[in-house]
Parts: sequence; structure tokens; C-alpha cells
Amino acid sequence: MIIASGAFDSDPYYDEAYYDDTESNELYDIGEPGESQAGADAEVAVADAEADMQAADTSVIDEQNIEWVNELALIDEQYPNDMERLERYQSLIDNNKNPYAPILLANTIVNVKNQSRNVSIFEEWLDNFNFDIESLNSLDSLANNQNINAMFLLGTYYYQVQRYELSRNWLEQAANQGHAGAMNQLAWIYREGLGVSEDLDYAVVWHRYSAEANYPRAMTNLAYLYSIGKGVEKDLETSEMWYKRAAELNSASGIYAVAVYYLNGTGGMPKNEQEGVRLLMESAKLGHKRAMYAIGLRYEYGNGLEQNIDQAIDWYSESAKLGEPDAVAAMNRLNY
Repeated sequence: MIIASGAFDSDPYYDEAYYDDTESNELYDIGEPGESQAGADAEVAVADAEADMQAADTSVIDEQNIEWVNELALIDEQYPNDMERLERYQSLIDNNKNPYAPILLANTIVNVKNQSRNVSIFEEWLDNFNFDIESLNSLDSLANNQNINAMFLLGTYYYQVQRYELSRNWLEQAANQGHAGAMNQLAWIYREGLGVSEDLDYAVVWHRYSAEANYPRAMTNLAYLYSIGKGVEKDLETSEMWYKRAAELNSASGIYAVAVYYLNGTGGMPKNEQEGVRLLMESAKLGHKRAMYAIGLRYEYGNGLEQNIDQAIDWYSESAKLGEPDAVAAMNRLNY
């Protein structure tokens, strides 16, 4: 992660204070008869002190805002799995009163539930987390002072409310300064043709840059494109390589994909049912909704796991909560 440094080394309030001092001297020059120099000097001293206090207060606020965006950047970087990030974003709201956390919390929820780019649902989630729309102003201030974590947050927010030109503007600025999350999100704009012409080649470029910056979600995105030959020549071995790299970073999606390759004996990997089921379980425990469904299915029919209908229902239930349609169908089939 790259965090912009020195974003507020030059504070605009100091310039305003200097202007106020000059104005005060001009008022002294045309002051009422009998006004003393000592009185004027006192007025100037008071104005200086007030300006210094205002600048100090602003500096404290700026430092707090930077701390908040950096907290979110660390979570986005360090936790590749949705459930882990959800817990930590919620914790920042509950314990730290981080005003920007609702953006990434709502963004993660709508992505998990396949509700991405549904503006009304995204805004409903923001309301649930008491998001203050005015906080965008302080984010904008940070972003304009070259804080790339703030740029990423703005880009993510505008992506979900379908203001794609603004989203692309902020994501490109952050991506060009090395923000791996912004690179990955920017790839989706070109991959889906959101506010721009669809450009799969350019999308692959940004997914690759992000993956090479060690961003697990970009690794799995790139691996998927290789697995289906979209934007790149189909290459299951390269796909498997990127999925494995993501899995090594504890990505539930990466682990799930490697499990599938073992189960199918594809991607240059030998068929290995036992290892495949083990990895499915590992992915499910990390919160991967498709893996949860697959484990439920195996418990229901005793395929690779001892048959246990209660376990099957538990896994189907957890998967269904995250919006997995096959798990919802399974629960309905079992009258739950």
C-alpha cells in the first residue's frame, strides 16, 4: 500500500492568516483619531492567535481524516476475504466511528450479494450504517491533496452510484500512483464498459498490474479471464498459477478455484478428490459462498464427506445468507 505523505505540509489557513494581518494594519492606518499603536498591536496579536488556533484545529482534523482512510486501506490490503473485511469495517464504525468505513462496508456487501451497481440498494446500506454524505467533502479535500487512499474511496463510492466518469478519474489517479486496489477496480470499468468503451485488453493490463502488486482479488480476476479466454488467450495453466498465488495469500476464492482444479484434474493438476474436498472445506470456512454450497451438497449426498443432513443444512443456510442462488434453491428443496 502507498500512503501519500506530506499531504498537508502547506496549510491554506496560514495564507489566510497573513491576509488578515495585512487587512488589520490597513484598518489601523485609517483608524479613529486617538487610537494607540499599543491597541493596534494587541488587535494584531489577537488575530494572529486566533488564526494559529484555527490552523491547529484544522491540522488535527486533517490528521484524523488521514488516519481514518489509512485504516481502511490497511484492511483492504491485508484481508483478501469478504467476511474478514466486513467484520473489520463494521468494527471501525462501532469502535472508531470511522466516517468513511460505510463506503467499503456497503460496497463489500453489495458485491457479495450480487447487488453491485444497484444504486438504491447501495444507498440503503449506507443509510443503515449512518453514512454522512457530507464526509465526501473531506475525502475530496484529501484526494485533491494527493492522498491515494482517499482517491480509492471516492472512486469506489462513485462506481457504486454509477457516476463512472468521476469514479474513473479518481481510480486512474490512484492507480497511476501505485494503489493496487484502485488498479483492480479500474480494470472492472474497462472490462464492463462503464462510462467508456469496453476494452478487455486494457482491463487485463490493470488486473495484471494489480496482481503483480500482490493484490489477491486481482489475481483471481486475472486467473478467471485466463480460464475462459476473455481478453487473453485461454490458458488453464496460467490460470492455475494465479489462483495458486492467491491461495497462498489465504484468498478464499483462490483456494476454491484450486480445489475445483484438483477435483476436475484440470489446469495441469492431477485429479485428487481428497485434496480437492479439503480445500473446499478450507475455502468454505473462510466464507466463500460457493464453497459453502459445495460442502453442503457433499454432506447431503455423502460425496467425499460422511452424509450428514444437519451439516448440509447449516452450510446451505450460511451460503444462502450470502446470496448464493443454488444454496437458496437447496434450502427451498429441503423445506427450510
